[in-house]
Amino acid sequence: MNWQVLISMIGCLGGLEFIKWLFTRKANSKIADAQADSAKIQAEEDEFHLKKERLKFADEQLLEQEKRYADLSDKYYEQTLLVRKLNEQAIEREQTIGQQKAEIAELKAERKMKLCERRGCDKRVPQSGY
Repeated sequence: MNWQVLISMIGCLGGLEFIKWLFTRKANSKIADAQADSAKIQAEEDEFHLKKERLKFADEQLLEQEKRYADLSDKYYEQTLLVRKLNEQAIEREQTIGQQKAEIAELKAERKMKLCERRGCDKRVPQSGY
């Protein structure tokens, strides 16, 4: 192969820039990869700082709510105790009503067994003329 032909081919492909590209393409790809990684890391750092700020804001709001609750907590505690006491009383009354209903059902069943529906039955309690 002739040197002139080789030089003209290199000239057609871009000359000195083609030669630079041949020798620096690996380094350039490494630089591009490093820049992409750097951009990705920067984006993750920005996201981290944004989440940190949101968390800080949420903590501040929670602290304000806790302060408001602490101011009202005595009032709410008394109301809670009152509600619990009333609920216990209601549960006790419901249990009493349930026991009384069970007793009534037993008495009705016992009465039905003893009740004689025949006319003039001498075993009838209470005795009646009918």
